[in-house]
Amino acid sequence: MANQVNGNAVQLKEEEEPMDTSSVTHTEHYKTLIEAGLPQKVAERLDEIFQTGLVAYVDLDERAIDALREFNEEGALSVLQQFKESDLSHVQ
Repeated sequence: MANQVNGNAVQLKEEEEPMDTSSVTHTEHYKTLIEAGLPQKVAERLDEIFQTGLVAYVDLDERAIDALREFNEEGALSVLQQFKESDLSHVQ
């Protein structure tokens, strides 16, 4: 969206709308992730990872949640994407 400021066209960043989660199925841990202070999109992505079976909620400890909280939303999503793409088959 562009507006005029002092006669010049200025591109304005549109406000992001909250994700519609009404049609998304969450695990029982989604609410816990939100209550732990994770942004909605980060909690959604982590919940998706739980649903794929790549990692279980019980396998995470508080340090992992704290580390995700330290990142901004984009950084946390990037970390989770890298995690999803990693071959962790050798890790127990």
